[in-house]
Amino acid sequence: MTIPPRLKLAALALAATGVLAGSGGCATNPVTGGTDIVTMSEAQEIELGRKMHPQILQQYGRFDDEPLQQYVSEVGQRIAAKSHRPNLQYTFTVLDGDEVNAFALPGGYVYITRGIMAYLNSEAELAAVLGHEIGHVTARHSVRQQAGATAAGVGAMVVGILTGSGDLANVANMAGGALISGYGRDMELEADKLGAEYLNRIGYEPEAMIDVVRLLKNQEMLEVQMAR
Repeated sequence: MTIPPRLKLAALALAATGVLAGSGGCATNPVTGGTDIVTMSEAQEIELGRKMHPQILQQYGRFDDEPLQQYVSEVGQRIAAKSHRPNLQYTFTVLDGDEVNAFALPGGYVYITRGIMAYLNSEAELAAVLGHEIGHVTARHSVRQQAGATAAGVGAMVVGILTGSGDLANVANMAGGALISGYGRDMELEADKLGAEYLNRIGYEPEAMIDVVRLLKNQEMLEVQMAR
């Protein structure tokens, strides 16, 4: 699905900096089976997500509803288990934010706000949102963006994360800023396709992806009109 700006992926520009020394090379894409030119190994991808996760929680807050957290995690884990990267250790978190938003960090960290959940009408629609985000993770979109990244300042912060010497608060703020930019159309469409495929694999109707796109685009248009 072509996610509107509020739903565009976080993280991201942070991982897409291509300044991780000594990690450049080729890797097989888990989804396409083709070869990608990357500057981050899978281990570094996972480590980046692990280091950024506490900062995302600090910035947004974790929604204090354990039954809901468990429910979202169970739905997400079912989808992830049928994805192209089932061996990743996925973490699903509901953030305590009113905004309509969902995003993922490299390495399997997926977030959805309580604000967006208020607009979802079924479990299938929740699965569609999570499936889209999982699609970005499985296709390693953040890593594939590295070659075109130009934000050297952000790159320095990524290095800082991996070495333990970075300003993590600033990194978390940068992640929030990245939400409005997201990935290009091709990657968004690929995540749509993958999300729909994963839905079908676990028994949901793939059309739920279309329903979510329509719902979120209508919400976005409403907010634009209200802003005007």
